[in-house]
Amino acid sequence: MTSINRPSTAVAGAETQQPHKDIKAWLTHHSVALTNILALFLLLGVGSILSPHFLSVTNFFNVLRGASMVGIVSIGMTFVILNRGIDLSVGSLVGISSVLMAGMMPYGVAGWLIAPIGAAVLLGVVNGLLIAQVRLQPFIATLGMMIFVRGLVFIYSDGSPLVAENMPDVVQSLGSSSVGVVPVAVIVFLLCAVVGHFVLRSTIFGREVYAVGANEEAARLSGIRTKLNQILVYGVSGLLAGISGIVLTARLGVGDPNAGNLYELDAIAACLIGGMTFDGGKGSVRGTVVGVLILAFLSNILNLLGISPYTQMLLKGLIIIAAVIISETRKR
Repeated sequence: MTSINRPSTAVAGAETQQPHKDIKAWLTHHSVALTNILALFLLLGVGSILSPHFLSVTNFFNVLRGASMVGIVSIGMTFVILNRGIDLSVGSLVGISSVLMAGMMPYGVAGWLIAPIGAAVLLGVVNGLLIAQVRLQPFIATLGMMIFVRGLVFIYSDGSPLVAENMPDVVQSLGSSSVGVVPVAVIVFLLCAVVGHFVLRSTIFGREVYAVGANEEAARLSGIRTKLNQILVYGVSGLLAGISGIVLTARLGVGDPNAGNLYELDAIAACLIGGMTFDGGKGSVRGTVVGVLILAFLSNILNLLGISPYTQMLLKGLIIIAAVIISETRKR
């Protein structure tokens, strides 16, 4: 009887411990996401203590509206970093889509939609070709594209903002209207996030993005067309930069040649804060969205406290450095 009961007791003990192990494994797997969500709520709590206006509905949705353009770009950056790349040209792509939209507004949908998005996608694909076919380093290729495109922006606009004349109401609604209390720009950002999450998690292309980023050679040997995947990733980044430029121009009413300036740094910071690494293959759109919100509410708190923009730039640089350090520590 004793020899029979001992195994049953051991099995019962193992069954009792198994849920605890499952919970521990789940917490470990989602530690980055949980940490970021906790940080976001702590930030909201600190903001509400420091300023009585922080959690007002008006301020809350104004922050989200302002963060939407960077957020849309950050989703495209998520695809790129997952693919073990980087795109420094996204800010300039926002700029060229902005001035093209304003300058070609008289030509209808072809002017305010197709031309700016088409230009941004085309230039994004050129980035991908330089990286996949010419084998340039992503940093070098996109840095060159950033400077080149910004030059095109200033040549096209002659260095001055272009007024978007006779902007249709449907276009204006992208930047200024709301559905209830939710700005349309925020809805566009959330739609881009949902679609981006679906593509990465539920499509062959999305799974290939992860595979190429994790190990390009292994992905190639398994039959994935790695070069095509890289080209498409930068095309996606260009597409979302173009959408961001359209929303920004609709909000401002002008095509600003400086539009999108430093968006690339904000997008990279949001991705890193969201738990991504430059080694690729790890991260999610959900994490990036949380990173965007953390940066947006942090900037809002600093503005409410009267911190100068120059000091905020300094703090943002420190945040990027800290995010990279944390990223490297997690990897090790």
